[in-house]
Amino acid sequence: MIVAVSASHVVAQEQPLDVAVSAAVDNIAPASSTSHLIDEIDLKDTDITDVMKLLSQKSGINIVLGNSVSGKVTLYLKNVTAKDVLNIIAKTNDLAFVEEPRLIHVMTGSDYEKTYGRKFFKITKTVVQKLNYTSIVDVVPMLERMKSPIGVILTDSRSSTISMNDLPENILDMVAFLREIDIPRMTKIFDLTYAKAEDLSERVNMILTPTVGSMRFDKRTNKISITDVPDKLREIDNLIAAFDVKERQVSIEAKIVQVILSDRFQMGINWEAVLENSHNLNFKGNFDVLSPNDKHGRVSIGTLADDQYTAMIESLQTFGTTQNLSNPHIMVINNQEAKILVGSTEPYVTSTTTTPASGPTTTAETVNFIEVGVKLYVTPTIHNDGYVTLKIKPEVSSVTRNVTTSNNNTIPVVETSEAETTVLVKDGVTIVIGGLIKDEKINTDTSVPILGKIPLLGAAFRSKDHLTRKTELVIFLTPRIASGNVSDKSKLEKRKSDFVK
Repeated sequence: MIVAVSASHVVAQEQPLDVAVSAAVDNIAPASSTSHLIDEIDLKDTDITDVMKLLSQKSGINIVLGNSVSGKVTLYLKNVTAKDVLNIIAKTNDLAFVEEPRLIHVMTGSDYEKTYGRKFFKITKTVVQKLNYTSIVDVVPMLERMKSPIGVILTDSRSSTISMNDLPENILDMVAFLREIDIPRMTKIFDLTYAKAEDLSERVNMILTPTVGSMRFDKRTNKISITDVPDKLREIDNLIAAFDVKERQVSIEAKIVQVILSDRFQMGINWEAVLENSHNLNFKGNFDVLSPNDKHGRVSIGTLADDQYTAMIESLQTFGTTQNLSNPHIMVINNQEAKILVGSTEPYVTSTTTTPASGPTTTAETVNFIEVGVKLYVTPTIHNDGYVTLKIKPEVSSVTRNVTTSNNNTIPVVETSEAETTVLVKDGVTIVIGGLIKDEKINTDTSVPILGKIPLLGAAFRSKDHLTRKTELVIFLTPRIASGNVSDKSKLEKRKSDFVK
């Protein structure tokens, strides 16, 4: 065994370790840190425990060895610090050490990796970053999620400074993150005219800069306050300008015509014949009519020039007697449903019986109403090329009979036929809907005055007629796009004003 540690290059051979070290380093001043310089160290096949004891004695460093640390050390070094010796021993023996203010812990590489989540010789880096615009409180939670298990984040609120110690790749990501969010912010208040602040807030939240942007809205005044970076504010400004616009409207003129079919046309109007006689009718197709029990009949859809309405009525008169039931005009907002009802509400009574545990049984009556007649649901969608898509749902219903309940309540039985389709037409073009056929029962009581009221004999002077006639409803719909007053230009100019800081 040869051991020599000397400031004067003196080597002792075949001497006990303590004697050799004592003779070699008599002139070396006591060390107090890992920066102490050792002129020469010569170790051959020396137990690592003895090496650490020697290094501790001559450098003044308190060294603590882990239970798993073992092995032999052979090395020859000149003009090195105590920390250099520790690094070389750690590399050649798969060891690691952790520096603390008063001592150094030496452990195996595997123990270090289990404790700190990384290999010992993976270098860390420290960076100090000062924040100019962003609050430390806002960014520290994000940095804590970005750092590795060995990373350390220290902050100083007074100077708005953050110190980050971590692996180099993590440091790069955290510095880039801070540079991205630590930029000037601005606030702008948007005064909405047509859109609702509550509805727009969801769209705005989706594009706010993460951890930077914030938004508040006031439902009462319909205003939105947004704080974000200037570029993002301009993007949000364009978004709000696109949605806070006046809704376009459609004026719908409806004509509902009843055709009392003659005996020759009990199956309904022959629309193919009407098509042959009217060159201006553009036939779109047939659609099934749905009833509560089954499918029966067909609904015909077509378009007609608005100025050909009179000619179409004259053509329909060849199939029976025409009667104009209704001619309503409605205004509906784009993509909203409009409803037209030509009919009545039929009342009926329902009873609810309550039997308490004690006391008398009570019965409460409730009056309900059901709509019968012709119902028309229309939902328009306006396109920029002057066309309108109409989602149309016509419904024809009537009371066929009544049912009497055990409580003597009369409940009407309603028969309904309905269809649903979507048609694309140009502004001002009339849509024709035909094929809505129903049977009407007409009961007529006739009586001779005075004589018809005589008991027994009066029956000879009274009569009842029951007549069933078949009718077909033809619906004409003419959509017209309502432009209204355009004031959006001045509103857009207003939005181009300077942002409020």
